[in-house]
Amino acid sequence: MQSSVSNYDRFNYWEMYPEELPSRGIFYSKDARIRVRTMSVLEVKFLATYMESTATRICNEIINKCTIFENLTIDELLLPDRDYIIFWIRLNTFNTSNGFTVSIPHCATCNNEIVKDLSLETFKHKYLDNGFEPNVYLPDLGMEIPIKIPKYGDSIYNVENEIEEVALRIDSDNTFEEKTRFVSSLTALDYIHLKEHIEKYNCGIIDEVPIYCPECGTEHIVKVYINDLNIFTHVELRDILEKITQIAKYSHLTITNDWSWVEVELEMQIINEMIREENEANQKQLQNMSSRMPSGSMNTTPKMPSLPSLPHM
Repeated sequence: MQSSVSNYDRFNYWEMYPEELPSRGIFYSKDARIRVRTMSVLEVKFLATYMESTATRICNEIINKCTIFENLTIDELLLPDRDYIIFWIRLNTFNTSNGFTVSIPHCATCNNEIVKDLSLETFKHKYLDNGFEPNVYLPDLGMEIPIKIPKYGDSIYNVENEIEEVALRIDSDNTFEEKTRFVSSLTALDYIHLKEHIEKYNCGIIDEVPIYCPECGTEHIVKVYINDLNIFTHVELRDILEKITQIAKYSHLTITNDWSWVEVELEMQIINEMIREENEANQKQLQNMSSRMPSGSMNTTPKMPSLPSLPHM
C-alpha cells in the first residue's frame, strides 16, 4: 500500500475492481482494492532510459508509482494482473502512437503484402471465470505435479519460448533452470497433458489477433507478443522538452513534472489546432488583401527618385 499519497491526489486515480482483472481477484482478499492512474511527465521522462536491459525494472517502477494497493501487497499480485495494469497505464497515458504495426510479407491467398496498425484497444483479455485447479496428472510419470499462476516477482524471468512459459507455472521450490530442464525432459504425452491443463486455466492478454487481407479478405491469425520489452517505447528527452516548451510559448502554461502526460498531449493537440486555424485565417486575410489590390500592383517595384550626378574628383 502506498501511504504517501495525499487525499487530494487520490482524485487522479481510477478504481480498478478485482473483477476487472484477468484473475477476477479470486486469489486476493475480499477487501483488496486497487487504484491506478496514468503516467506523469516525470514518469514519461523516465522512459528515456527504457531499453531491453531495463524494461522490466522500469515497468515495475511505473506500477509502483502509479498504483495504490489496499489489503493487497504488490508481491501478492498475479503476473497476468500485473501485465493488465501496465497495459492499462500504457493505453490510457498516450493518445498518440498507441499500438503496434504488424507486417505480413505475403498473403496466403493473393500473395499481397499486408501492413496493419493495431491499436491497444484491439487486444482482448482472457479471464479466469472457471476457477483454478492447481494439480495436473502426468500419465507417463504416473504422478501429479502442482502448477500455479505466476506472481509479480516472477516478472524477473526472461521467458523466451514455450518451454520456459510452461516451466514458469510449475509450483515448486526448484530454480527456474531446474524447472525448465524438467519440462524439456517430459515425454510428448506428459508435455501435452501439462500444456493443455495450463492453457485451460490461463488468463491475461490474448496475443493472437485476426488480420484480414485488404485485397482478398483472407483471415490471418498473427501472434503478437506484448511484454515488458515492447509495451513502452524509448522516448527522447529532447522531444518531451520540445513539447513542454511549445506549450509554454503558445499558452503561457508552466508544465511541471507532476502534470499528467495525458494533459500534456491534449494541450499539444489544442495548440496545434489553434496554430492551424491561425494559419488558415492569415492565409485568408492575405488572399482578401490580394483580391482588393489593383491588378499587377503586387509585382510592381516602386521606382526610387534619381539622384544628381556628383563631379568626378
